[in-house]
Amino acid sequence: MPTLANRYRVVLIVLLIFAGLLLSMYWAGWLAEQRTWAERSQEARGQLDLYAQTIHTQVERFRSVPALLALDSDIRKLLENPGDRQLRNQLNRRLERQNQAAGSSVLYLIDRQGNTLAASNWREWSSFVGYNYGFRPYFRDALTQDSGRYFAVGVTTGIPGYFLSSSVKNAAGEVLGVLVVKLELEDMQREWVGQSGILLITDALDIVILSNRPAWRFRYLQPLSDETRSQLVAARRYAEQNLQPLHSRRLQRIDEDSERRQVDGPDGRHNYFWQRLTLPSENWTLHLLQEPQLVAANIRSYRLAAAGVWMTLAFLLLYLAQRRKTRRVEQRSRQELERLVEARTRELRTAQDGLVHAARMAALGQMSAALAHEINQPLTALRMQLASQRLLLDSGRSEAVREGLGQIEDLIERMAALTGHLKTFARKNPAGLPQRVRLDEVLEQAL
Repeated sequence: MPTLANRYRVVLIVLLIFAGLLLSMYWAGWLAEQRTWAERSQEARGQLDLYAQTIHTQVERFRSVPALLALDSDIRKLLENPGDRQLRNQLNRRLERQNQAAGSSVLYLIDRQGNTLAASNWREWSSFVGYNYGFRPYFRDALTQDSGRYFAVGVTTGIPGYFLSSSVKNAAGEVLGVLVVKLELEDMQREWVGQSGILLITDALDIVILSNRPAWRFRYLQPLSDETRSQLVAARRYAEQNLQPLHSRRLQRIDEDSERRQVDGPDGRHNYFWQRLTLPSENWTLHLLQEPQLVAANIRSYRLAAAGVWMTLAFLLLYLAQRRKTRRVEQRSRQELERLVEARTRELRTAQDGLVHAARMAALGQMSAALAHEINQPLTALRMQLASQRLLLDSGRSEAVREGLGQIEDLIERMAALTGHLKTFARKNPAGLPQRVRLDEVLEQAL
């Protein structure tokens, strides 16, 4: 059964794998988010550059129209003689033709008091002729700065437009009036309706003046002060349009012109990737809002890929660790088996030696009888020799006694040799000490 330490080790490994999985998924998600936002920012910047180029081209087509028409002698003559009805009618028709040729919305001439003397739409119900536009900033800018530009909702038509103005001067350089061209950007705005994302164009006050989503138009991104509202009403910049706030909150700053924002738009609250591009010449700002579904999909893909890589790596490490552990166990088992084999071999050798010794002892018992018989003979001879020596000693035959003692000594050595052979056979190691042997004595004893 697994021990408590092993259980703790398994739990710790599982926790480490889970923690590594979470960290890898978090890191992959962060990396995917940064990379995707950078890519989306670059793509959005490219889209905004295209929109900016379209707007710039559209405006530049008509930028020089008022200045060129201001050089016309008939226009100067009408400003000097505003009561000349024939010249006024003639100029109305000329402006009508020139407006059609240029492709602008309206061309009209204003005197120094702000009254419209002639206009290209003189035939229409929304004719500008007779109306006073002296309150418009583009009129005042043209009087003081020779030219002006202004976006506003038309007071007469109610149609928003971009107004380009240029002053008309006499030979002495005195300002006689102002020539204005109105550009209605509705066609360009309608072309943007099918584009992906939400496109907003805001003026200097951060009020949405153009959008490919009509419901987003005429909403302000920044709060308007009472003074600003009063100025807008005085200039009738947005006419009767009801300006509404567009509340938003920044969630994440990506770079200087890109961020993620939570927007309370006309269609509810959504998170958008918000990109900006400034148009300095028009004093406008382009905004592109895109929903970040693609970013979420990329983040999910990166996280799944990171999880797969981490789990593969974790299982590979576990496999290698288990393989190493198995090798250690196998090596330990082999060493233990070798140790057991050696121990069993030693035991077998010991048992074999014991059996050999027991066999020797059994043989020793059998030899004892034969040895007893062999020893009895020298003992009997020894007793007889001792009795003989005693008689010789009583007779005074010392030489015979000395010879008899030598024979007794030989008998004793013979018995000692017999007992020595018996003790040598009884030992486990039969090898004895080496000694010199005289063959003649061996032969004599054998005989």
